[in-house]
Amino acid sequence: MNGVSQTDIFTIALGLTDPWTVTNVEMVSSEKQPERMEVHIHVDFREGSTFACPACDELCAVYDTKQKVWRHLNFFQYRCYIHARVPRIKCEGHKVRQVEVPWAKAGSGFTLLMEAVLLTMLQQMPVSQVGKQVGEHDTRLWRMLRRYVETALEQQDFSGVDAIGVDEYSHRGHHYITVFLAHPEESGIPARVLFCAEGKDSSTVNAFVRAFKTKQGVPEQVLDITCDMNHGYRNAMAEAFEQATTTVDKFHVIQLGNTAVDQVRRREMRSKDRQKIASLKHTRYVWLKNQNNLTEGQQQQLETLLSTDYLDTVTAYTYRLKLQDVYEQHHDYDSAVEAYETLCLEMANSTVMEVQKLARSLTRNAVEILNYFDTRRTNAILEGFNSIISLIKRRARGFKNMKNFIAMIYFVCGNLEIPTSTIM
Repeated sequence: MNGVSQTDIFTIALGLTDPWTVTNVEMVSSEKQPERMEVHIHVDFREGSTFACPACDELCAVYDTKQKVWRHLNFFQYRCYIHARVPRIKCEGHKVRQVEVPWAKAGSGFTLLMEAVLLTMLQQMPVSQVGKQVGEHDTRLWRMLRRYVETALEQQDFSGVDAIGVDEYSHRGHHYITVFLAHPEESGIPARVLFCAEGKDSSTVNAFVRAFKTKQGVPEQVLDITCDMNHGYRNAMAEAFEQATTTVDKFHVIQLGNTAVDQVRRREMRSKDRQKIASLKHTRYVWLKNQNNLTEGQQQQLETLLSTDYLDTVTAYTYRLKLQDVYEQHHDYDSAVEAYETLCLEMANSTVMEVQKLARSLTRNAVEILNYFDTRRTNAILEGFNSIISLIKRRARGFKNMKNFIAMIYFVCGNLEIPTSTIM
């Protein structure tokens, strides 16, 4: 080959420089699957080489070596592995330290190129599926993903954050995580997850505030907070960000109305009134879906139900529509306040107990709900994250712990930079 040996070709292909060089390349049968052939590349360093101390960069002699193996990109259809004896140096100031190899991160079982490909795949596919495609156990992929996320989170900069959204998600029953998100910034930085923590109380807010300040965040700079009606973290957020106006997200308000309607429907379905049961059977989504999204048959069914006068569900649904109208028909604060107060008073005098309960909740949170008509802030731009996190949650059946769930949320929604390498 014009005087270029096989080992020289692989040395060049791997981008190795002195003192590293490829010493041998062999194709052998896999130990676990003898019918499968694998490419094994053996790398070594020149005798008498010195290496920089990872702590102070002082050149030091080799103290001893340890044999290591890394999974590399496939060589055509064959799995490829790199073997090397990694030196440890003895530094006068930092004792014995293992040096870093140029093709992989410390502690990783994959090369940098392989990690870049795996991370790209993991953004689009479940970990278990990626594991099957590349022939690696889920545990190794999770370990790589968590290490990448931890490193990327250390580089976060919250200095430009001036509006924060807070939401909570359940995972496996009554286990909750609270997610703190940044609204898009004027500098062009898109909406992103800033922080995740287990729980949904003030302790999660305290943990977020500490992280926010550590990463150059300025609490006085935050002017808007959007959230639901959870007082556990809402009050703590108000204390931590004193300059911010808290707005209860309007979608959570409408959702609260939907919940009241469904509670009434369920109660009437459990009653002994056969007429009510017959009328409400198979109508759950008729009440919960937006009218514009109903099929023609569902629209006709709803019109028939609304003409009845014996269903508490109809009463609750009517109030839910009136609540929605407050947002859709009032565009200034004063008129919205008047309409909202009138509606709450009317609901409080209703004979339907679920509607009365809804009225109490709306009255208790009136200030933060009505702030919307001043700030016009909602979590609407962050709603896209809800579907993504819900998808992650559905994949969570294969997650062994909450740390994996949180790591995947950061990975997909945190606007973290995926490491890239030139792949020839």
